Amino acid sequence: MLKKIFNLILLIGMLYSVQTTSNKNPVILNESLEPACPYDISCECFEDNDCHNQNCKKTPKGSYCFPRTGDAFPNFTSFNQFNEIFSLHDLSNKGKFVLIEMAADWCSPCHMLSNWLTFANNEIKEQVWWKDEYNIIYDLVHNNDVYFITVLYEDEFRNNATYDTVVEWYSNYPEDKIQILADADKKLHTWLKPSGIPAITLVDENMNILAYTNRGLNVAFDSLLSTFGDTKND
Repeated sequence: MLKKIFNLILLIGMLYSVQTTSNKNPVILNESLEPACPYDISCECFEDNDCHNQNCKKTPKGSYCFPRTGDAFPNFTSFNQFNEIFSLHDLSNKGKFVLIEMAADWCSPCHMLSNWLTFANNEIKEQVWWKDEYNIIYDLVHNNDVYFITVLYEDEFRNNATYDTVVEWYSNYPEDKIQILADADKKLHTWLKPSGIPAITLVDENMNILAYTNRGLNVAFDSLLSTFGDTKND
């Protein structure tokens, strides 16, 4: 009886922590992504000393504190394509690197990447920024040597992504080894500030950033191949 009561309390607590964009689109609030301005990542800045991590960068929309190598990646939490609560830090301390992709349903290269990872479709290999050595990443993901996360922040109409966006993406790319999440309130988008997608960040098993860029996949993929190769040679 006490166990049933305890489980009921946990369920009630979980329901209170959920915000719904519609009855079909639950998302978990990510209070840990709220910046403590000034100084935090995503806060406005004028110079490096304005940021805890000494990394103030200019953008067309202003200057902000950006993530950099060594920073801890936030514990973003949402519902995945299986209607399960999933937190990025669930992958920590498992001895594997994690690729975190910021994507949107309107993004053609994002579709190409998922099409390659799901069906081994070669359309992405026709892009000028693709490198032949990236082919090994397909094997790393499918052999569970590396975790891959797709975070959708907008739907095909450039509205904020919802749980329905996640479900539709999974119906098109049903790869169970890849977690698909919705950044429904764009808090992770605000933290990472992607300006060219897919924008992929590489983190280590402790969820610390190894390679960050707000544009493209090359920085993360190149770093993964270099770091993974060094690890295999140890």
